[in-house]
Amino acid sequence: MGAHKFSQAGYALILGAALALPQTAFAFESTNNPVADVFLTSLEAGDAKNVAVENVAVSGNQIVLNNLTVDYESDGDTGNVTIGNLAFSDATVATDGSISAAALALTDANLVDDEDTIEFAAAVVTDVRIPSPAEIENPSKALNVKPAYKSLEITGITLKAEDEVDVPIERISSTFETMGTDGSAKASFAIEKFTLDPAGVDDEDFGKTLADLGYDALQLDVKAKGEWSAADGRLNLEDFQISGQDMGALHLSATILGVTPDFIGKLDTAQENFGKLMELLQSLSISDIRIHFKNDTVVERVLDCQAKEVGTDRAGLVDQLSSSLPGILSLLGNPGFQEKVAKAATTFLKEPGTLTASTHPAQPVPVAQVVGTAMIAPQTIPDVLSVEVTANQ
Repeated sequence: MGAHKFSQAGYALILGAALALPQTAFAFESTNNPVADVFLTSLEAGDAKNVAVENVAVSGNQIVLNNLTVDYESDGDTGNVTIGNLAFSDATVATDGSISAAALALTDANLVDDEDTIEFAAAVVTDVRIPSPAEIENPSKALNVKPAYKSLEITGITLKAEDEVDVPIERISSTFETMGTDGSAKASFAIEKFTLDPAGVDDEDFGKTLADLGYDALQLDVKAKGEWSAADGRLNLEDFQISGQDMGALHLSATILGVTPDFIGKLDTAQENFGKLMELLQSLSISDIRIHFKNDTVVERVLDCQAKEVGTDRAGLVDQLSSSLPGILSLLGNPGFQEKVAKAATTFLKEPGTLTASTHPAQPVPVAQVVGTAMIAPQTIPDVLSVEVTANQ
């Protein structure tokens, strides 16, 4: 499905066309409401075309746009968006053309791209700020102003594609909180109960694999939270988690140094140049990384399934895998690290609980050093990063 395409259109609508530059000329029929007209103009200044609204109603502190329709075009892709009601609460237009509102609420939204559709019942965004043109043109400058929103919640989401089963998502949410006045911030993001029915996937092997493992469907949750300090360029990913019902949870945490406002500004301009992008990324340093997997029956299911295929039981398969590990790991060329991995893997296979790989170097390691080591002596990377591998701890 065109998820990336939809995300662009949805973000534009929910946050007021954050990538658009407000203009003074109206291609749509003016609503005679300043907030509504600036919002619709912002949409037209971006990828939107044929912007129209049935009417605008004002009641107390609310401005409600009824039956908003938009066609959009981005990178050669076209689509359209319809929203039953879009309501601003306590909204004002600043002298620079930006809009601020206590809340922005949407109901009955449809985002269509060819045969793909995303529908959601409702969305609420709080403490909304639609950026000014200067901020959009200069991302590093935009770091010094209030973020685009404080919280976002979308509920009742359904992904649809022609000739495929609908994919429901119960809830998508995120938060954004500034710390101080330099752009430092804390953020979180979550996708809850993304449910995939194998009957709707055009891959018979996928459905068979799930069935062999004893799953009727695949239900996933994705969560992330972290914070960024502008002063020292410290990006702390506290936890990025992917979990599956009756499967397990994979956690990733990391602290990266060098993510300064200047770095972010250069990163934005280096997106189209792979060489410059790689050079820029090498200016970062790794403080620590931790990957942690907590099993919830999926390992036992996989082992039982594989054991059945080779004509043995789980214990027999574990013995075979454990005995073959030293030979496989010898390809790493690092005896000390090989022993750590073999010990942890054997423990985990015999009693599937948790498996953790972490780096905690005494001093942050520049990415450039890691790249250089990978080219000259890749077998020493675990030593450079002080990698530890443990099980059931």
